[in-house]
Amino acid sequence: MKFSHYKVVGLSIFTIIALQIQVEANEVEIKKDNSNTLDSVMIYGEQEKISSATKLDMTIFETPQAVSVVSDVQIDDYNLKDTSSILEQVSGVRVEKTETDRTYYNARGFDIVNFQYDGIGVPTSGTFHGIEDSSAYEQVEVIKGATSIISSLSNPSATVNFVRKKPTDETKAYISTSYGSWKQKRVEGDISGTIIDNKLKGRLVLAKQKGDSYLDRYSSDITSFYGVLTSDLTDTTRVTFGHSINENDNKGISSGAIPLFYSDGSKTDYDVSTNTAPDWAKKELTLSKTFFELEQDIAKNWLAKMSYSHNRLETDWDWFYLAGNPNKGTDTGLFSLASRYEEEKKVDVVDIFTSGYFKAWGQEHKLVFGVNYADIDTTAKSIYPSTGGTYFPIGGDWMKGNTSKPTFTNHDSATSSTDTNEKQTAYYISSRLNLLDNLSILLGARAIDIKQDGISYGASQEVDENEVASYLGLAYEVIPGTMLFTSYSEVFNSQTYVNESLSPLGPVEGKSFEAGIKQELNDGNAILSLSYFKSEQENLGEYVTQHATGLNIYKGISVESDGFELELAGEVYEGLNLSMGYTYVDIKDEDGNKARRYIPKREFKLSSAYQLISAPLRVGASLRWQSEIYSGDNEAQDSYALVNTFAQYKPTKDLSVNLNINNITDEKYKLTAQWGQSNYGAPRNATISLKYTF
Repeated sequence: MKFSHYKVVGLSIFTIIALQIQVEANEVEIKKDNSNTLDSVMIYGEQEKISSATKLDMTIFETPQAVSVVSDVQIDDYNLKDTSSILEQVSGVRVEKTETDRTYYNARGFDIVNFQYDGIGVPTSGTFHGIEDSSAYEQVEVIKGATSIISSLSNPSATVNFVRKKPTDETKAYISTSYGSWKQKRVEGDISGTIIDNKLKGRLVLAKQKGDSYLDRYSSDITSFYGVLTSDLTDTTRVTFGHSINENDNKGISSGAIPLFYSDGSKTDYDVSTNTAPDWAKKELTLSKTFFELEQDIAKNWLAKMSYSHNRLETDWDWFYLAGNPNKGTDTGLFSLASRYEEEKKVDVVDIFTSGYFKAWGQEHKLVFGVNYADIDTTAKSIYPSTGGTYFPIGGDWMKGNTSKPTFTNHDSATSSTDTNEKQTAYYISSRLNLLDNLSILLGARAIDIKQDGISYGASQEVDENEVASYLGLAYEVIPGTMLFTSYSEVFNSQTYVNESLSPLGPVEGKSFEAGIKQELNDGNAILSLSYFKSEQENLGEYVTQHATGLNIYKGISVESDGFELELAGEVYEGLNLSMGYTYVDIKDEDGNKARRYIPKREFKLSSAYQLISAPLRVGASLRWQSEIYSGDNEAQDSYALVNTFAQYKPTKDLSVNLNINNITDEKYKLTAQWGQSNYGAPRNATISLKYTF
C-alpha cells in the first residue's frame, strides 16, 4: 500500500495533537525524562538501560559484552538521515555499500543478520535494499558478538536494535529543513503529546528528501511516515500501536558497480562520478512496518508482554549489470545483463514473554522466559529480455549510460522465480543472577526450530533445522566504576545459500568468546572499554561463482577469528562528547590462510562534539580511518581517512542552524571490495539545516 493512502490518517493525527498543543500550551509543566522527550541529554552513547534489547534491565556498564549506542544527539549533530549513515558511526561496524541501493553490514568480520526493532527481532538475510530514512528512530543500540540470549540466530558479529520514537507526556514538536550538495532537499516534522488526558498519547513523524547525487544519472526520492499511539487502558495494562512507511523512487541505480581491476590485473581509476547504470535503471521500493504491543502487570515486579509486528517489502526494480574486467585504455571487454525484478516479502513476528524479579540468597535477581515465532513469505521473479538471462558484450563507452533499455517479456522462458515460506520458532529463557552486590552471572538458552520450503531459481529451498544455543556471561565490579566481564555463546546461524549441486548449504555452527574491562569516567557520564573476542565457525558460506540460473553458488568453510576493540563513549569532560573506537580483527580459514580480506583488519572511528560555554555554539568533527582491503589476494583499496565536521548555532533557544561538511579533504576512495566491484565514495559535500522546536 502506497504512502498516499495514509496521508488522511496522518494529517488527522497531526491536527488532533496540534490542537491539543494550543489548548495546553500554557498548562504544560516541563518534565525531565531522558528516554521519552524530544530534548535529550546532550551525551553521546546514552547510559540508560538497554532492556529493550536484552530484556534484563542492564546498563551498558553492566552488560558483559561490548555495547555501542548512537543517541539522538549524535544523529542530529552529524545529520544522519538514513540507517546506513548511523551504523557507519558505530565502532567495529562496517557498512558494505556494494551498489547504490543494496547494503550489507558486518561486525568483527562477519555479516550482521540480527536486527531488532524495540527489542523484537525481525528475521533477515542481512541484505538491505533501498535507503531507509532514520526519522522514526530515537537511538540505535549495537551489542557486539554472538548473542544467543537475545536472538534466534546467533553469529559472532553483532545485534542491532533500532529504538523507535515514543509519544511524550508533554506536547512538543519540531520542524526542520535542509539543502545540500547535488540539490539535496529535505523537510522533516515531528509532533508528540497527549491527545486525551490520562488515556491516549500520540506521535507523528513525516520526512521527505529528494535530490541528485555525485554519481552520474543517479537520483533519489525518499518519503517517510511514522505514527504511534500509546494508551494506559488500566492502571496495570498498557497498549501501543504504530505504523511506518518508507518509500523509495530512485533512478540511475547501479546493480553491481565499477570493476576494481583491469584485465591486466592493475587497479582501475575512473572519475568519482562514474556510474555503470543507464538512466532507465530504477528501483521503486515500499517498506511498511506495523507493530502492536500489549503489556500487563501480573504481580509486583512481574509483567507479561505480547508484541506483534508485520513487515512488508515491495520492490519493483529495472536493473543493468556489468561483469568482467575492462581492457585498459579501451574499456572494452565487459559483458552486460539486464532484468526486471519484482519482489514481495511479508514477515510476521509474534513475541510473548514474562519477566520479573525474585529474591534468593539475600539478593534480587531477574528472570525472563518466552517464545518467539516468525513467518516469512517471499515471492519474486526476474523477467529477462526475450533473449533470456544471457550476458552480452558491451562497448567501451558504458560509463556514459547510453545502453538502450531492452524489452522485458513476462513469459516462462524468460522468467526465473522465487517462492519460499520460512517458519522460525524459538523458546528462550534468560536470567541475571546477582551472586553478590558486585558480581552477576547471566545464563540463557534458546531452543530454535527452523523450517522452510519452496524453490528459488530452480533450486530447492527446503530447510529443516533445530538447535539449542546457550549463553553464559559474568560481570564483576572489582572496585566502584571498574567492571571485568566475560561471555560465551554458542553460534547457530541458518543460511539460504546453495552449493554447486543447488542443495541448501545448511547452518553455520560454532562458538564465540569475549572478555574485557569497562571503566566509568566523569561520574559515569562516559565509559572506556577494552574487549578481546574470539570465534570458531564451521560451514560458513563463501562465494564461489554464479550458476547459469543466476543463483550465487557457495561452499562451506571453517574459519577462526580473533581481535580486540577499544572504545570510549560519553561526556568525557563538561561539554565535550566523544564516541571513539579502534578495532582489530584477524580471520583465517581452516588452512591458516587469511580469509574475508575485503574487511579491513584495522579500523578507527571518532566522533566528537563540544558545546561552548560562552556562546550558543556547538562544534565537532569525525574521523574514520581503515587499513587496506583486498579482492581475493589483490589489494583493491589503500588505507584512507575521511574527515567530517559540523557547527551548530542557536540564535534563540528554539531555533538552530547546522552546517555539515563531509569528506572535507576530498578523499578519493572505493566503498567496498566484497564482490570485485565498487562505486567511489562521495567527494566533499555540504548541507545546511534549520530546525525550529516549539
